[in-house]
Order: sequence, then structure tokens, then C-alpha cells
Amino acid sequence: MDPRLRSRAVIPRYSVRDAAPLLARPEQTIRRWSIGNRRRYQGHEVFDAPLISIDGEAGRDGPPLSFLNLLELRMLSQYRNDAALQAIRAALSYAAEQLQVARPLLTIEFQVHGGELFAAFERTPKGREMLFSATRGGQLPLFLPKLASEVTTDVDYDHDIAQGWWPISRSHPVLIDLRIAAGRPITSETGVRVDAIRTRLDQGWTVDDISHDTGAQVYEIEAAQRLALAA
Repeated sequence: MDPRLRSRAVIPRYSVRDAAPLLARPEQTIRRWSIGNRRRYQGHEVFDAPLISIDGEAGRDGPPLSFLNLLELRMLSQYRNDAALQAIRAALSYAAEQLQVARPLLTIEFQVHGGELFAAFERTPKGREMLFSATRGGQLPLFLPKLASEVTTDVDYDHDIAQGWWPISRSHPVLIDLRIAAGRPITSETGVRVDAIRTRLDQGWTVDDISHDTGAQVYEIEAAQRLALAA
């Protein structure tokens, strides 16, 4: 595993606000999944524990989420059912044990074997129990293997480690590449930072003016605009 990419993948560089459009989920949801949530229930304060372990520190200066955290949240974002979220977390832990790695989504081994490992998890007693709960009686069998494939389809690997992610899909020209622009989203063909396009859009620039000013293609600007509106 390339130690430089491995290091870059776990550097906290994204805020909850940054992550929301990338994952097409509200900020409140991303915050609850990654940092946790305090709320009142029947007159008492309760804490909803986060579903992932963030690589930054919540409540401190600086962004809490890493590139790897985005991939973990991407997998969770496919399902709204709380029981399904717990099943996904358990399946990831199972894959980590089988692959003997702490964070399986970072490795190409997960892209190759994730589906079969998730299928094996579903055949365990714990997996069968969680699947029954997550799919309300097994109406959506084998959703975990399909999920493993869906998530890794839009991830690029440099030899054995994830180094890029297409947050909308490969058919939309917006990319996060750990080797470029400090891991900030860019247009995939011209390399213009998405936040530079967003700033101009917010200021009322036309798409043609932004294209002329930045060199980004019109379809790249439209994809960046779609990403900004996704959350």
C-alpha cells in the first residue's frame, strides 16, 4: 500500500457542509452519522452515537472528515433505514476482519472481494438476523453485495489503494483526486476547483462567463452546479 496515498486518505480536509452535497444528504444527517447527535427523548437528553470513526476531531478548529470518511459515509448514504445502516456497519467490520485491514473501503481488495465478503456476512447468524431487520422480513435479499459493488464502481485506485472518487457518477465530470488540488472536488477534464465555480455561480456569473474565465467546459460547470444543489 502506497504510504503517501494512505496518509492523504485519512487527513481531515472536509467539513460537514462540504460533505453534504458530495453525499446528497442534509448536513444534519451527515453530522449525526459522523459526529453524533444529542436530543431530548421523553424528558431526558440522549446521545445518538456516530456510525463512523472520523479522522479529525469534532468540535475543534479544522474539518473533521477525511477522504476515507467520505467513502464510508457514501456507503451509508445508500439506505435510510436505521437497521440497514447498522447492518452495513457490521458487514464492513466483518470485511475488515476477513481482509485483515482496519479500513477496508480504502483497499482494492474490497473492490475485488467486497461483494463476496458481504454475501458471506449475510449467511452468518448475525448477518441473517440483521438482514431480516434491515429489509423488513427479507424483502430485499442480498442488498449488501450489491451495495459493495455500487460504492466501489465510482472509486479510482492507484495500484492497491483508493485515490479518487466520482461523487455523482463517472458519467458526470466532477472528481475528487487525492493527488490534485489537495483533494478538493475538481472538474475532471480541465481541473478547475468546484468551489471556484460555485463562488462565481453564487455571484451571479453566467455559465458562459465562468467557462471563459476558468477554462472549464460548460458541461463541467453544469455538473458542478448539480453537485452544489445535491444536498
